[in-house]
Amino acid sequence: MGDDDFKDGKLTVAGYDNLKNQCDYIDYLEEIVIKIPPDKKDTFKDSLEFLAANELSKIKKDRIEARAASLILLGGGVLFFLLGNLLEFMRRELFFNIVLIACWVFIWAAIEKWFFDRKDLRERRKSILQILAGRIELIDGDR
Repeated sequence: MGDDDFKDGKLTVAGYDNLKNQCDYIDYLEEIVIKIPPDKKDTFKDSLEFLAANELSKIKKDRIEARAASLILLGGGVLFFLLGNLLEFMRRELFFNIVLIACWVFIWAAIEKWFFDRKDLRERRKSILQILAGRIELIDGDR
């Protein structure tokens, strides 16, 4: 981490994003070593924890929203399926096919939200927790 990542001695949002980008491809079982200038050591951990806590809070909210949206979409798919069955019973073939396609679109969207969107949020959460657990080392001023 360089001096560009700090303002008034505190880690900036851009610096935090830079740190996250550098840690994206590190395995979860590896320890992260964060190297900072010695004059930033007093405020770095607090700034990092503040920014990470804000992001973790947003991720938690996003996971709840993704879960709710998934259940709503699944319910919409089931309703379209029931409507399609009613239309088939009434011998409305054209409308039945349209509603059946809509049913599967809603169900696929629910599955995508449940399995893929929530997984991405979980991976982001793990990455942030890994950064918070990282070891902080001071670098020499001549580097």
